[in-house]
Amino acid sequence: MGRVVAVVGGGISGLAAARVLAGAPPVSTECRSLMGNSDGDERPGPQVEVVVLEADDRFGGKILSGEFRGRSIDFGPDNFLTRNPSAAVMCERLGIGDDLVAPATSSASVVARGRLRPLPAGLILGLPPDLVALARSRIVSGRGLARAALDLLALRSPIQASSLGLVDESPNSRESPNSRTNGPEWSTASILQRRLGRELVERLVDPLLGGINAGGTDQLSLAVVAPQVARALVGHRSVTLALRQIARSTPRRPASDKAARPFFLGMRGGLGHLVDALVADLEERAVKVQTASPVAALRRLGDRYELDTSKGTLVADGVVLATPGYVAARLLVDEAPAAAAELGSIPHSSVALVTLAWPSAAVPALSRGSGFLVPRCEGMIITGCTFLSSKWPHSAAPGEVLIRVSTGRYGDERPSSMPDEELIDKVLGELRELIGFSAPPNASLVQRWPRAFPQYLPGHLRKIERARAAFAELPRFGLAGPSLGGIGIPACLTSGERAAAEVLDRLRP
Repeated sequence: MGRVVAVVGGGISGLAAARVLAGAPPVSTECRSLMGNSDGDERPGPQVEVVVLEADDRFGGKILSGEFRGRSIDFGPDNFLTRNPSAAVMCERLGIGDDLVAPATSSASVVARGRLRPLPAGLILGLPPDLVALARSRIVSGRGLARAALDLLALRSPIQASSLGLVDESPNSRESPNSRTNGPEWSTASILQRRLGRELVERLVDPLLGGINAGGTDQLSLAVVAPQVARALVGHRSVTLALRQIARSTPRRPASDKAARPFFLGMRGGLGHLVDALVADLEERAVKVQTASPVAALRRLGDRYELDTSKGTLVADGVVLATPGYVAARLLVDEAPAAAAELGSIPHSSVALVTLAWPSAAVPALSRGSGFLVPRCEGMIITGCTFLSSKWPHSAAPGEVLIRVSTGRYGDERPSSMPDEELIDKVLGELRELIGFSAPPNASLVQRWPRAFPQYLPGHLRKIERARAAFAELPRFGLAGPSLGGIGIPACLTSGERAAAEVLDRLRP
């Protein structure tokens, strides 16, 4: 073959990149279009030798499945969204599509004034287009509801694309074509509170959008964490009316349509099976996959690269960096210092997951649904809770109840400073307040994820644009991973495939 491409990082982004580099057709629509492969069939491309270098002793990054109480469960993400179909398509391509399973329940609650209250129907990423459903939920007070209803009067000026960190591409736009680079971008909370009020944002939007990203809406870019909503808001005076426009344009699936794909999918035995299947597929394609192979340095040698690893030096014709931003920054500091500065400035939050088991008889009937969210304003260490045995009945043995509690978010480092026993005690104390049972668990397990969630602060898209411009001169180089913007398995798969497509394009004669 002659030419070698190194993929640094064996998480889902890196594995997806390696698969496309090895000749497999991409699963994401965006990358099929980029590579001119709209039908998804395998086609010959530049023949390269692919090497995956993973610093950890396993592949998968934050995807980790293991055994708890004799059953396989996930200690990281336990499902993925199907709105971006790439993850589901990947499972089908790998022959594990039949192992996908929908949650037994997907409804959830939020803590409001000391009680668990079901989330109102029809939410769009935590934002309520239906104020009647919001009123019935009793999540916000009467005053908070009245404040949110004022938004329907559309009294404020239209929302500008530049304040969202976007470029207004509409033909009637009065903004500069370079408006994303002009003027400050507002945080999600700053934009929404002016129109919907503080209480609704703190009690409903922040626990959902902030919880997904282990951060807070006062420090998150709406254009990154909810791009569909951000684009829909441009030019509107009312957030609620813009949301209703989204709701009307979204096709509704008939309740009788059992063939329709659920909004979320998990996997029997855990999502670790997806990682195992990807690695096996790469090995069948003659990809060299190496764990315990951290890259200490990356140097450019003319049109090639030299990578110092724990197992020796590798010379490559192309590189895909599929690592956290702070790792990419360390490797690029000599060859692309401006890009390294941008990537290294992306903050990250740490989380810890506490999994607990009880005999069914020791736990009173849980509220219906898959779990609940906790707003930051409650001051609790718990950020969210999943009733695992309700959401995934296969994860618990008969006669047992499993609960997984999420702790930690940007700006709250309490879980990181606590030993496991203290963290478990704190979690149990808060669960007693919220759910009302006092029996000690049969078993507990703490899984810590340090620096796991990149924080998409206002200006993040500009930051990534500057980083891309700074390493544009590097030959056959691609960047992938959630630091670019967008967490979740489908987003990471798409990111990895896009980086691979860019490298392959530059390898062509």
